[in-house]
Amino acid sequence: MTSVDDGTVLGRATLVLELVESAGCITQADLARRSLLPKATVRRIAGDLTRRGLLTRCLDGYELGPRLASLGATALAHHPLRSVSTPHLQDLLERTRQVTFAMVVEPDLAMITLHLAFGHERAASGTETLARWPGVEHAEPALLFKAAGRVVYADHPDRVDALLAAGVRRPTRYSAPTRRALLAAIQESQHDGCAVERQEHTLGWSCVAAGIRDGEGRVVGVVGVTGQGAWEPDRFRRPLVEVATALRAAVPLAGPEARRVLAHHRATQ
Repeated sequence: MTSVDDGTVLGRATLVLELVESAGCITQADLARRSLLPKATVRRIAGDLTRRGLLTRCLDGYELGPRLASLGATALAHHPLRSVSTPHLQDLLERTRQVTFAMVVEPDLAMITLHLAFGHERAASGTETLARWPGVEHAEPALLFKAAGRVVYADHPDRVDALLAAGVRRPTRYSAPTRRALLAAIQESQHDGCAVERQEHTLGWSCVAAGIRDGEGRVVGVVGVTGQGAWEPDRFRRPLVEVATALRAAVPLAGPEARRVLAHHRATQ
């Protein structure tokens, strides 16, 4: 979900960064058109962001810069849920021989990937996964065909309705064939605490995912396994739910107050 112009310098800079993120490489003219900001304003903001390394020039205009990548990598590396989930992902990797992942869910339901793990057996497919895997997944109808998306949106029927109203196109021939079937799959994930999809979002790939809940029962993270070929994601429903339950104890460590305390502790060492 892209920000809107709130009239502040920071808000407008964020809007420009998010538009560049979604486009990959975008011209100054397209930035002005999509942001609805004056061309002179876009030129000034893009120039400032480029001088600070948050944007860089590409063939057609602007793309995300190395400084932004560095800041993002540092933030992810210090996220408490990443450190506690990594051993569980390695255990799942040994059991499944597929690609394991952990994500954190933001208040606006954006899903941010914290960690991906794969072994030598899946080096080729793992590299392919990394190449097509977005670091941040914002709300879009196609998410409802992903196991992780179903787990996250199952508790938010109003958001599901909004995505469906925006228009749903079946990504593959294996995708849920009707709105009713899609809603049933989402509701099942709420009941089971996990979701399975078989080539519904991407041909050749299947996935199983479970939600990590906080003390109030909200899904604040996702752990899952995705892979190619003839493997049975259903076999790992129970182990994945067990991992999600174990990670629930670490959720308080990921809260804003806990992060401030942890940062202060590190600073005083």
